[in-house]
Amino acid sequence: MKFQSALLLWIVLLIAAITVATAGSAAFVLERRAREELGEALERSARVFESHRTERLRAHATKAHVVAEEPRLKAVVATEDVSPETVYGVADELCKAVKSDLFLMTDGTGILLADVADPKASGFDMSKDPIVAGALREGERSGLWTNEGKLYEVVARRLSFGTETVGVLVLGFKLDHALAEEVRLQTGSLVAVTDGATVVAHSKLEDGRDASSEVLRMFTTPSAPEGGPYLSTSRTLDTGPGAKRTVHLARSLDRALVPSRELEVRVALIALVALAAAAALAIVLSRRLSRPLDGLMAFVGDVARGKLDTQATTSGPTEIRALGEAMNRMARELAESREQMAAKERLEKELEISARIQTSILPRRLDVPGLDVAARMIPASEVGGDYYDVFPVEGGGILAIGDVAGHGLQSGLVMLMVQSAIAALGREDPSARPKDLVRVLNLVLYDNIRNRLRNDEHVTLTVMRYHRSGRVVFAGAHEDILILRARTGKVEMIPTLGPWVGAMRDVARTVQDDELALEDGDVMVLYTDGVTEARSASGEMYGMERLTQQIQALAGEPVERIRDVILDDVARFARVQEDDVTLVVVRFRASETSAEG
Repeated sequence: MKFQSALLLWIVLLIAAITVATAGSAAFVLERRAREELGEALERSARVFESHRTERLRAHATKAHVVAEEPRLKAVVATEDVSPETVYGVADELCKAVKSDLFLMTDGTGILLADVADPKASGFDMSKDPIVAGALREGERSGLWTNEGKLYEVVARRLSFGTETVGVLVLGFKLDHALAEEVRLQTGSLVAVTDGATVVAHSKLEDGRDASSEVLRMFTTPSAPEGGPYLSTSRTLDTGPGAKRTVHLARSLDRALVPSRELEVRVALIALVALAAAAALAIVLSRRLSRPLDGLMAFVGDVARGKLDTQATTSGPTEIRALGEAMNRMARELAESREQMAAKERLEKELEISARIQTSILPRRLDVPGLDVAARMIPASEVGGDYYDVFPVEGGGILAIGDVAGHGLQSGLVMLMVQSAIAALGREDPSARPKDLVRVLNLVLYDNIRNRLRNDEHVTLTVMRYHRSGRVVFAGAHEDILILRARTGKVEMIPTLGPWVGAMRDVARTVQDDELALEDGDVMVLYTDGVTEARSASGEMYGMERLTQQIQALAGEPVERIRDVILDDVARFARVQEDDVTLVVVRFRASETSAEG
C-alpha cells in the first residue's frame, strides 16, 4: 500500500511538475508571440497612418492647385493698387470654398499680404520660412506648421502671372483627433501625435473612453520588456535638424495577453484536479484531451499544406469545440481571401495591360503640313476605348478619332486593331478615300470581334483625309465635327453620318464620303463623348452648347491653349471622371500650304 501511495505520489508530483513546466513554457511562448504580433500590428498601423497622411496631402495639394489657378486670386496678388480689404475678401471667400483652416497669401518676395485668421495681419516677411521659401523656388512645398498649440498640414504653392512669380498661396488643414480616431477604428491601435512634449491629437482608448489624461502617461513612459500596460512605436512626421513632431502608436499588452493568461489559469486548475484525483484521473483527462487535440493538430497541418477544404473536429470539451469551430471559420476565411486575392490580381493585370494598350497607340508627334495640332486623351479610372491618330501622308494627312463601346482589355484590343489598320491602310495608299478605309476596317473588325473575341462591341469612328488646299474628305459615324470659322468667329457643327464600325458585316452601301473646306485660320475640334457627356454632381451634362461657347471664346488662342482650357473646364465641371476624355484641336494655315506648294 505504501509503495502504491509512493508511486501515486511520484506520479502526481511528476504530473504536477510537467503541468507547471508546460504552463510556464506556454505562457512564455504565448506572451512572446503576442508581443511579436503586437509589433507587427503597430507597423501595419504606422503604414496605414502614413497612407492616410499621403492621401490627405494629395487632396490638400489638389485644392491648392485649384485655388492657385483662380484668376481673381492672381489678379489681387499681381495688382499693386488693390486695397487690403479686397485682398482679404478674396482670400476669405476662397478659404471658405476649400474649407481650409489656414489661408495665407504673400507677394512675390514672401511678404505677407493676407491671413484669413487675422484680418489685420500683413507685411510680415515669410520668405525665410522653409515651406514658403521652398514654394518660391520649386513651385510647391508641403510640411507641418504649429500655430497656437495646434498642428497643421500645410501646402504652399507659387502664384504665377504669365512667367512672373507674383506670390505664394498657403493652405493649412488641422491634423486633429479625427485622423487619429480614424486610424484607431481601422487598425485597433491607439494613436497620438505630439509636438515636442505636447499632445496635439489623439484617439480614444479601446473601450471608447477619452484618453486626454492617460494618453500623456502612455506615450511618455516607454514599456519595458519586463512589463508595462502598452507596447508602442513612434514615427517622426517632419525631417531635418530639430524635428520634433511625432506620431505614437500603441497596443494594450493586457488585452493581448488575456488569452494566454486564461490558458494559464485553466492549466493550473487542471493541475490541481490532477493532484487531487491522482494518476488515474490524469490518464483519463489526458486521453480525453489528446484525441480532439490530435484532430486539431492534423487540421492545422492540412491548412499549412494548403488544404483549406478540410474540417477540424468539434468534439471534446467546450474549449476544444470552440477552438475547432474557430479554426473552421479561419479556414473558410483563408479560402475566401485566397479567391478574392486571385480575382483582384487578375483584374489589376487586365487593367494594367489595357492602360498600356490605350496609351501606346497614341501618336507621339502631330506634324502635318499646314496644320497646327494639339491633342490629349485623359483615361478614366476604368480603362476605356478612346482613340485618336494624326499622321502625314503625301499631299496632306490623315486624322481619325473613335470610341469603342465598352471597357476593359477587349476594348483596348479592338482599339489597337483600329489604330493598326488605319495606319497601315492610310500609309499604304494615301489616295484611298476615307469611305474605303472605313469599309475595309469594318470587314477586319467584324470578323475579329464576332468570331475571335466572341463579343458584340462596335466602334464609333470618323476618318478624315486632309488635303493641303484645306479640303477635308471624311467618312464614318462619330460625334459632330466643330469648325470655328476665322472669318465669322462662329462655330459650325457638321454631322458625321454612317454606320458603326464592326456592327454589321458589309457597310459598302451605307458608308459615304462627305467634304468640308477649311479656310485660313479655321479651327477644327474633334472630341469623344467623354467631353459632352461629362456630368456634374447634380447630374447635368457638359453639353454641346457649353463646348461651342468655350471654343468661340478662345478663337484667337493657340491650339494648345484651346485644348488645355477646354479640358480644365470639363474637369472642373465634372468632379468625377466616368469616361475617357479625348480632344483634338486643329488650326488650318493656308499660308504654310501655299509656301510649300
